[in-house]
Amino acid sequence: MTASIILNGILFGLLLSFLFGPAFFILIDTSIKKGFKQALFLDIGILLSDVLYLFAAYLFAEKINAYLHENLFIKLAAGIAFIILGIVYILKKQAGVSNKPTVNTSSENQKKSYIGLIAKGIGLNAINPGVLIYWIAACTYATETLELKDSSLFYYFASTIITLFGVDLLKIYFASKLKSKLTVKTQSVLKNIIGIGLITFGILMFFKAF
Repeated sequence: MTASIILNGILFGLLLSFLFGPAFFILIDTSIKKGFKQALFLDIGILLSDVLYLFAAYLFAEKINAYLHENLFIKLAAGIAFIILGIVYILKKQAGVSNKPTVNTSSENQKKSYIGLIAKGIGLNAINPGVLIYWIAACTYATETLELKDSSLFYYFASTIITLFGVDLLKIYFASKLKSKLTVKTQSVLKNIIGIGLITFGILMFFKAF
């Protein structure tokens, strides 16, 4: 029984791994530009936010769902935020190509950088109400359809989160290996694609508010 629950959690984690939201684009961009370690800390922030949203969804699913549907301002604000973020990505200057990841010389600066990346990862999910909505849906499915509770529910979502993290590590690793093969022009094109992706996501969220 436990093995079946864990397998279901893994399969759900794999499904979530292929949802390409704003966090995905920025995670890949960070891995290519700054290297594996920096992207890893960003991903830790994203996953921490996922866990917090998961707890919130489990404890307050009904109230949160009603609040999000009644308050269009949240979706509008999130959509505008992603549109602005996408425009910033497109307009910011392209740095030259270097085969070495960016590394701070001071250990104190490194710690601040890693904390900043974790905070950035948390923030990316925090401004995206869609993340909370799919965790509410996930909790509803697990508790109502699969009829999981207590330890079974823990095994299910622990498997989901671990799978998400494992797949993210693979994404980060392979993206970081692309760095040495990218020209300035290619990096510029990639930067624009990421920017357009963020803008598109923001526009879709904006229109879903109505």
